[in-house]
Amino acid sequence: MKWSLKKTAAIILIILTMLTQLPSVKAESFLYYESTEVRNLQTIVFAADKALQEAPASVTYKTVLPPSGDPHDYVSIAKYWWKDADQPAGAAYTNRDGQTNPERNDASRYDNTRLDKTASNIHKLSLAYYLTGKEEYAAKAVEFLKVFFINPDTRMNPNLNFAQGIPGKYLGRSWGIIDTVCLIQMTDDLRMLEKSSLFSRDDDEAIKQWFRSYLDWMQTSKNGIHESQASNNHGVWYDAQVSAYALFIGRRDLAAQVVREAAAKRIDQQIQPDGSMPKELARTKSMSYTTYNLRAFITLARVGNQVGVNIWDYSSPDGRNLKKAIDYLIPYVEGTIQWQHEQIVPYHESGFARYLYLAKLHYGTHEYDQAIQRLLAP
Repeated sequence: MKWSLKKTAAIILIILTMLTQLPSVKAESFLYYESTEVRNLQTIVFAADKALQEAPASVTYKTVLPPSGDPHDYVSIAKYWWKDADQPAGAAYTNRDGQTNPERNDASRYDNTRLDKTASNIHKLSLAYYLTGKEEYAAKAVEFLKVFFINPDTRMNPNLNFAQGIPGKYLGRSWGIIDTVCLIQMTDDLRMLEKSSLFSRDDDEAIKQWFRSYLDWMQTSKNGIHESQASNNHGVWYDAQVSAYALFIGRRDLAAQVVREAAAKRIDQQIQPDGSMPKELARTKSMSYTTYNLRAFITLARVGNQVGVNIWDYSSPDGRNLKKAIDYLIPYVEGTIQWQHEQIVPYHESGFARYLYLAKLHYGTHEYDQAIQRLLAP
């Protein structure tokens, strides 16, 4: 099947228009359209067809039990912590910021890969269903959803007590809450499934109950409270998750409160008057983490759109605001200025194009077009 550029562009515009009404932002699959770089319907359907062939995953499939002894508990290892060969028997772990420990992908022990893949497959299938109306995509998305989150025998417990632990140091850490950022997208995906008869009211209520329980855990657990106090991207992503999940389960008051408080709590504390974010610039992948934090801020801004709270245009008394933070990064993304901070891996965050496009829509400007085009270049 061949699609003309005009028809493809129309499809992408429909997606972008639809998504401005949804609470979250996940950039990788919804791209700004250009004559040579378009994620068209064929590409979306191809990805969904591959997902149709995959078997659902469950946290109960790991063979090494969590410290609780309950296989339904999610477990992951700290992303940047490695065994220290200089310590006795290599038992101690040390931090290597920006370098992902491959132990994290050990499916016999850890669930992060299963979670990411499940969320990704639900996203691909939901999008294909929304655009084509084919129930086979909805059926498979619901199957993934039920196995991972709903069915009593296989569901994940709604907590991250053992996320991003460090062997020999911590069973789990507050930093692990960032593992579920992928679920923000799922709140959009489930809304795309609403018209399918295969996504029943019982399914809808069951997944909303899961999010209610998880949101309660985020707000009341020791790890959740500690993460809410983080002064870098972890804190912003915490707010992004809480606000998106609150909106999804109908707690608009909570979503509005979180976004409203994020203005002074996050923007004033993390963004400098020149737009830089020192906590992210201190990382070994400083440009990547600056982008990552901006994704979280723009996610919050999108939730704000839905609950009548505008942080896009908020500014502190000394001029700290979201637009300055975006503008600070733009020349480096465009390649007109060389990045002066540490970046141990090549920078090419193509997914950030979607966030810049949303900023462009809000600010009514074309000043981000060059950066968007460069991010989408092969």
